[in-house]
Amino acid sequence: MQLTVPAAAYAAGSQELEFFTQLNVFRALHGLGLVAQSVALDKANQNHLAYMLTNSDVNYSDVDPKTGVPYAHEEDPARPGYTGVAPIDRARFAGYAVTWTGEEVSYGLGRGGANAFASLLGTVYHRQGLMFQAPHDFGISAGNDKYQTTTLSFGIADKRQRNASDYFGAYPADKQTGVPLSMVAEVPTPFADVVGNDFAIKTSYPIDVASEESTTLKVESFTMTEAGQTVALDARLLTADNDPSKLLGKNTAYLVGKAPFKANTTYNVSFKGTVNGVAVTKTWSFATGQ
Repeated sequence: MQLTVPAAAYAAGSQELEFFTQLNVFRALHGLGLVAQSVALDKANQNHLAYMLTNSDVNYSDVDPKTGVPYAHEEDPARPGYTGVAPIDRARFAGYAVTWTGEEVSYGLGRGGANAFASLLGTVYHRQGLMFQAPHDFGISAGNDKYQTTTLSFGIADKRQRNASDYFGAYPADKQTGVPLSMVAEVPTPFADVVGNDFAIKTSYPIDVASEESTTLKVESFTMTEAGQTVALDARLLTADNDPSKLLGKNTAYLVGKAPFKANTTYNVSFKGTVNGVAVTKTWSFATGQ
């Protein structure tokens, strides 16, 4: 596992440096290997960002009905700025010796890299991408458009990371404070009955557990309860077995309440299940912010 990486060469005060720094702080705190800056992946993201900004008539919040892929993650060869249909094609075009790559798109919305990172962390599918255990490399490009469009990707070339076989992580972490109240909208949506503005009123902030990436996690019970109460919150459990988009790995499970958390409130979480047939239990608590 990669515990140290060379200092990034992103400009001081840049959105890219802010995002990269927060990402590696987050990964370290949760027992995941750090990722190293890749100049080639940076270039791939610069190219893709230029494509998105040039082709601003495309609805990047929608999904291509022909491929099932969000428009934000594919390029049309007939459009200007094209460097590859899929993220792996664009990585190769930029000179990255890729065997695997994963791409995400976020928006700073005038608040820079910190907000772009927090927005991804507040989702299900995109948070999973931030927590993938194997990637060794990372690239990013942030725009100066009014949305501060940010494209980023993780990559594996000749090296991959591996967590210990008994790794078991959870987020939000035990005793974490300032946890947001609701989930951030994402495409595709993990829930058929929650789209767009519904996320702010029909979801809590997502809670997740994850085991080592090659293992299989099975849930027996997964609950969250407001401190001082005995009845668990009404919540949706999402795993690889019931994920409508088939994007979740078999080593993770997400719990999302059907209403926002209360502000400045402590919640207790309890998980019971198995990892490759071996019993695992975990209890922890966190507190929300405003």
